[in-house]
Amino acid sequence: MIAQKKALTSVAQAATISGKLARFAAELRFEDLPQDVIERARLVLLDGLGCALAGSATEDLRLIRESMLAAVGCDGDTLLWGTSSRAPLPFAALANAAAVHAREMDDFEGCLHSGSVIIPAACGVAARVGASGKDLIRAIVVGYDIARRVLEGCGGNGPLKEAGWHSTSICGGFGAAAAAGCLLGLDAQRLQWALGYAGSNAGGTWAFIADGAMSKRVHPGFAAQSGIQAAYLAASGVTGPTSIFEAEWGGFFPVYAGESAQPARAIEDLGQDYRIRIVGFKPYAACRGTHGSIDSVLDLRSEFGLSLDSVERVTVRGSATHKKQLAKQKVTTLLDAQFSIPYSIAVALATGGAMLDQYSESALRRPEILEMAGRVDLVVDPSVVTGEQPFIDVHLKDGRVLTRRTLIPRGDRRNPLSEDVFQAKFRANAQLVLNEKQIDKLQSSIRNIVDVANVADLVACLRPVSV
Repeated sequence: MIAQKKALTSVAQAATISGKLARFAAELRFEDLPQDVIERARLVLLDGLGCALAGSATEDLRLIRESMLAAVGCDGDTLLWGTSSRAPLPFAALANAAAVHAREMDDFEGCLHSGSVIIPAACGVAARVGASGKDLIRAIVVGYDIARRVLEGCGGNGPLKEAGWHSTSICGGFGAAAAAGCLLGLDAQRLQWALGYAGSNAGGTWAFIADGAMSKRVHPGFAAQSGIQAAYLAASGVTGPTSIFEAEWGGFFPVYAGESAQPARAIEDLGQDYRIRIVGFKPYAACRGTHGSIDSVLDLRSEFGLSLDSVERVTVRGSATHKKQLAKQKVTTLLDAQFSIPYSIAVALATGGAMLDQYSESALRRPEILEMAGRVDLVVDPSVVTGEQPFIDVHLKDGRVLTRRTLIPRGDRRNPLSEDVFQAKFRANAQLVLNEKQIDKLQSSIRNIVDVANVADLVACLRPVSV
């Protein structure tokens, strides 16, 4: 009777959303993955590590690393990417995740920014356990899939953002837990517990936007750290909730998503439609919400030879979300600039670009850029719904008004970056820390990731060395 009761309980637990996600993660093999999914995982790894190297060179990351080392009071076994320092795995994952996210160049359309959470968590655990490149790719695919599915189960990013939740940290921990759990070889039951812990520890709000606080950088770090700790707790047999998503009292979807939740979407086409396929890659070092505006201005600049001297003012007709999130004209911090359509339009007009050199502490002090940003007004247009791109009206000093709207900005899977642009982005990011020989070695290792016997060898390439 007792054995029968246990069996029935196990079946009931497996029937929950977390049970189905855990079973998918536990049973998926590298050999099951379609070739395009493997290639996408390789690309997100390359992009994520390049972004991490660029981010590791910022003042924000110096402070974050300093705080981690001060908190733990000792060295650890996990590399702090872009440096020669090490810290205990969960703390190193926090700092490395913050590095991926620091320049606002990490991938999008996952759980917002899946790479900033999944890549540090997966690489950290893989290097510790000596996993192979194939093991890492499998874990990345699982992590991206589950993190995105949790977001979809919430009804998408829109309702979460409207409520003030930051989806990257709210949903990313599930993906980190799943990826880490796969690399630790957890069975379905323990992976389910790990997902339960990820949901129990989810957090992160948009409060940083008001004053451009550095906390946004740390949000993916909290999720990566939480996911790793969740996997290790489960591995040790510390049980977690098995109905984390649908429990009436304390369930993730009821608590975080409320009426917007669509739980069935979390398991729709599970194991058939891999969510990593929808991920896009940023061509500009700013919030993705600015990219349509940047594309439009760069196109008009090229077509009509625009300059700061020829433009009287610019009107951006966007959604209420654009107004709330991206309308700041007077920028004082780097995050302000990265989340400012007025600033982004000003630098695009002035320089013809919006890459790392235009989003730096020194760059955002230029008087001519700040003056132009003050002449860019963002107004709400009821015809532009949240998630759509704004209209850009450029008023010229000769009286003409040029209007442009970019429906699908560059970098989206439907408007992808060329291979040359993608690789150039990686090298531009990596060269802030590594020399050309080191970059070539890292690039080659990722290109041949399925042949890598031990991921620790790949991660070692992220340590700058003198030659």
